[in-house]
Amino acid sequence: MIYLDHAATTPIDEAVRKEMCRYFSDVWGNPSSIYAKGREAKAALEEARERAAQLLGAKPSEIIFTSGATESNNLAIMGVAEAAAHILKNRPHIITSSVEHHCVLDTVKHLEKAYGAEITILPVNREGLVDPDDVARAIKDSTALVSVMYGNNEVGTIEPIKEIGTVIQKANEERGKTDNGLKIVFHTDAVQAFQYLDTDVDSLGALSAG
Repeated sequence: MIYLDHAATTPIDEAVRKEMCRYFSDVWGNPSSIYAKGREAKAALEEARERAAQLLGAKPSEIIFTSGATESNNLAIMGVAEAAAHILKNRPHIITSSVEHHCVLDTVKHLEKAYGAEITILPVNREGLVDPDDVARAIKDSTALVSVMYGNNEVGTIEPIKEIGTVIQKANEERGKTDNGLKIVFHTDAVQAFQYLDTDVDSLGALSAG
């Protein structure tokens, strides 16, 4: 068999399997407990958090582990939308693209239907790319979140994340001159990009998920 869907799921790497085996048999304690087995598991968990932070150019305290990409994207998008609604006392505006994974598109559509969020879904060009100028034009006073994936899971298109991050940074600088109190959060679904591209969150100007 020739298998060509490794972007969706793939056999576990042997090095990963060996690393994880001890946590399935030896280091199995509850990391929230205070006894020895729990402290051992807690130490392993915090070591993993520090390693992830180094790869992302983030602080360990900023790393949140979830069960997978769908939960990560849901947490980021819904969390920002809820916080923005509280600040604005009004419905937040969310910008995304037409080529996002369903876990992003379905979430923003849910926010639109259930909570009245205003959604702008940007088109892409013939190469599947979002134009950063389109992002700039779509931003308004109530914009709370921009979500554009880094690498497309179907065709592999690499979106201009740094350029979009620059657009959002400039918009936030302008907002800093007012009393709005709301800064735009830039979220990117980087699941398909993490092992291959620069995922330093500061250089990208983005909140990564995946």
